[in-house]
Parts: sequence; C-alpha cells; structure tokens
Amino acid sequence: MPIKKGRMKVKNKGRVLGIGLITAIVFLNMLSPGASRADDWYRQDEPGFFTLFDEAGQELTAMGREMLKNDEYISGDNKHYSVIRVDKRKRSAFAKYLGDIKLPEFEEIEDWSVETAAKGGGGGSVLLYCTHSDESYVPTDGQSSIPGKGGIFKVAGRLKNGLNKGGIDAILDQSGHEPHDAGAYRRSRQTAVNLIKKNMPVIAVFDVHRDAVPKSHYETTVNGKSMSKVRMVIGKRNQNRNANEELAHKIKAIADKEHPGLVKDIYIGQGEYNQELSPRSLLFEFGTHEISREAAEKAAETMSDVIVKAIKGGTIISKPKAQTPAPGEKTTKPPKGTKGKAFKVKPISQEQPKGAGKGILKFIIVAAAGLVVFILISKSRNEIADSFAGLFGKKRRD
Repeated sequence: MPIKKGRMKVKNKGRVLGIGLITAIVFLNMLSPGASRADDWYRQDEPGFFTLFDEAGQELTAMGREMLKNDEYISGDNKHYSVIRVDKRKRSAFAKYLGDIKLPEFEEIEDWSVETAAKGGGGGSVLLYCTHSDESYVPTDGQSSIPGKGGIFKVAGRLKNGLNKGGIDAILDQSGHEPHDAGAYRRSRQTAVNLIKKNMPVIAVFDVHRDAVPKSHYETTVNGKSMSKVRMVIGKRNQNRNANEELAHKIKAIADKEHPGLVKDIYIGQGEYNQELSPRSLLFEFGTHEISREAAEKAAETMSDVIVKAIKGGTIISKPKAQTPAPGEKTTKPPKGTKGKAFKVKPISQEQPKGAGKGILKFIIVAAAGLVVFILISKSRNEIADSFAGLFGKKRRD
C-alpha cells in the first residue's frame, strides 16, 4: 500500500504540473507572443482596398489592409483621427477627428554653413526584414507577387545601404515567409526573434512592405525628384507602442522639414506586427504595386537619410517651399541660393525604453514551457514518475 500511495502522489503531481504548464502556455499566447496578431491582414484573393472617410464624407486615405474600429490615423498634415465605424461590405471606414498631433520641435541654429552631419548615436544595429516577401512592383517586376524573391527586397536593400552609408550598422534578413496570408506574421516572427538575438544591442527593427492601392495615393515629388511616398504603420497592442510612436513622430518631423512630401501618413492598427519584440519597431509601406520599384527605391534611399538623423542626430536644412500658385498661374520656384532654415537634431537616447526585451522574454518562456510539455507528453508514465520523483528529491520504488 505505501508504494501505491507514493506512486499515486507522483502521478498527481505530474498531472497538476502538466495542466499548469499548458494553462500558462495558453495564457501567454493570448497575451501576445505566439499569436503574432496582425488583425488587419487583407485577403489577396479579394481585390480592392479599404477607404477611410471623415465624418463629413471626405476621403482621408486608402490602404490595402482591413480597417477596424478604434484604429487611429495621422494624416500628412498631422491631423489625428479614430475609426468609429467600418462597413466591410463596401470596404469603407469612417473616422472622428481628435485634434492635431504635435510633432517634435528642433532647435533652430544660425550657422547656415553647417551641412547635415550625423553625430553620436552609439553602438547597436538597425534590423530589417520583409514579412510579405513576395511583394513586388508591376511596372518594374512584371507582376505584383514573386514568392520568396519579391522586389520588396531590393527596396529594403536600398534602405539598408543608405543606413550603412550614414554610419549605422544595418542588417537585412532576406528569409521568405510565404504564403502571403494571415500566418505570414507568425512565420516572420521567428525571423525577427533570430535577428534580435544575434545582433544585440538593437537600435530599431523595421519591417519593409508595399501597399496595394492605386498609384495616385503614393505618387509624389520630393525636392524636385519623382519618387514614392512612405507610410508608417504601428501596432496598438504591445508594450512598445509609446517608443514606436515616438520614433515615428520624430521621423515624420524631420522628413517634413527636410524632405516635404516624403511621409504620406501614419496608421495605428489593431495588430501587433511583431513590434512587441523590441522597442522602436516600425512597419514601412514603400509605394504600391502599381508604382515602379525605382520610385520606391528612391523613397527608401531618402528615408534612410531621415532615419540616420532621427537616430544619430545632426543638422538638417529645411528646403524653402514653393509658393502656391493662383488659378491659371505657374508654380513659383524658390529663388536660387535660398538655403532655408537649419535645425539641430538630438540623437535618440541610448537607454532602452521601458519594456525593452519583454517580448523576447515572453517568447522564450513560451518556447521553454512548450518543450517541457512536449517531453511530458512524449515520455512514458514511469519515465515521468522518475523525473518528478527526482525533482522532489525522492527515488521511485518499483
């Protein structure tokens, strides 16, 4: 009888621990890591896109992602909106105006001879990857999707090269994450985790995409050069949201001063986009499938200059804007020799934002717990009993 009671206690302890571990895994996955939520993913087999309107019915923007209630939108002129209603059948969303966003202000300086020179910034890497690795540009690549070898990698490569040129260690992972479906973010999550683990310390993590709306939404001219606009996307549901928004606002403020017209807008969606893994994580949309890849690459090169300044600091020169012509008149260009205003930009803080590393830690906890459960399930009852008896300093008697 004593032997049977001992065996029963060991079995009960094993069952309780196993149930506890499974419950913990389910709970942690609900919190974030395993779920890799990107709830605004939009099915490629359903042609079309979502359009956002204000309460008066005026169009604000369009995007090839599903818009959801409580999403937020910051327009090119820094007006802040919240989505209050969505009509999925008509692929329309309606937003309430919340007020204007105040972007960071930079110290104006008098020395007009100072050109842009990045300073400081400290050590660390900027990590790049492409969740939708098939995304391509029809005018250049011939089709909108090339599995595993999308034109999006060349755009990301141009961004990487520009960052390297500016003195930042940028690393691009070209892993594929096909198919282009709701599971792509789950697959790219492992890519992001591996990048972060191998390249600590990390300054920022960027997921490079392109949109799927008519080209008119992205066509622009920046400082006399034809290129694509760029949209930044931020996930609401993660502890790094504040750090991510802070970087996005700084990037937009610098771009608006030095490269007006480059940043299209900022969209804050319900998904996570794996941005909870590391602070200063952003998703960039470089153009759309209808725009040439060259236009997107020019935008990536220009954006790299902005990101270098946002991270390392330095001096930016805002270009004088051309005067708005009256009806029937031609556009008036700024006079030659006009240098505009110079602004001093401080580098980002080298201290890790609050919550840094929590996403990776949760991921490791879930992975470790999953391994334990796998071992419990795969072992025989006697092997499990021996393991747990040893854990509590007892030897199982036969």
